[in-house]
Formats: sequence, C-alpha cells, structure tokens
Amino acid sequence: MSKKVNIIVTQPPYGKEDAFSAVPMAASQVAAGNEASLIFVSGGVHSIVKGQKSSYGDQAVWYKDVPSVEAEITKNIELVSFYALDKDITKRGINDNEIIAGIKKVSLSQLTDMILESDVNMVF
Repeated sequence: MSKKVNIIVTQPPYGKEDAFSAVPMAASQVAAGNEASLIFVSGGVHSIVKGQKSSYGDQAVWYKDVPSVEAEITKNIELVSFYALDKDITKRGINDNEIIAGIKKVSLSQLTDMILESDVNMVF
C-alpha cells in the first residue's frame, strides 16, 4: 500500500548535508512506491535559490566534483513534488526569479494540511 511521505528540510544548505541528503531520500520513497513531497521551510528555503556556489570548508574538497543541492533537485524534479513555505521565502528576501524551476510555494495553511494528510513526516 502506497504512503504519502513528507520530508521537511529546516536547515540551510551550507554547513550540514541535510538539504542535500533529503532529496535522494525523497526519491527513494518514490522508488519504493510511495508519494513523496519535499518541503523547504525556515532556513531550508535557501536551498531553492538557483545558481548557488557552495564552496565552504576545505578547498581540496571543492576541487572535486561535489554535486549541489540544485543539481539534486533538478535531477529529481519529475519524481518528487518540491515545495517551499511562502512566508519563509519572503522573510529571507528570495524573489520568484531566483527560485529553481518546478518548486511550488505553499502557505502555512497548505503546509498544515499536507502534514495532517500524510502518513509519514520526516524532518531534516
């Protein structure tokens, strides 16, 4: 039996790998026959800004081919439903033209409904 799974990302894309790890987690849920939604809230909305350069930390690491959160989202945009909380986007000054194509904005009321209607909610 298929389940509705929400994966909620609260952490920004830098310093931790929560945002990056959430995308393949959502894709694996689809592969298992579940319906997956990945929702960026709070600092997690910084993950939806296109064209970011994430070169923090040890320079030797960044000379290697390290995939970006944007690349992971783009690769899975047809499999997973991606959302971001509109009030957190606005609060952080992110404009619509800066958002990765295919990510839908949701209101707090819509997010609440999504959480209540799902079978599983995971928070990163």
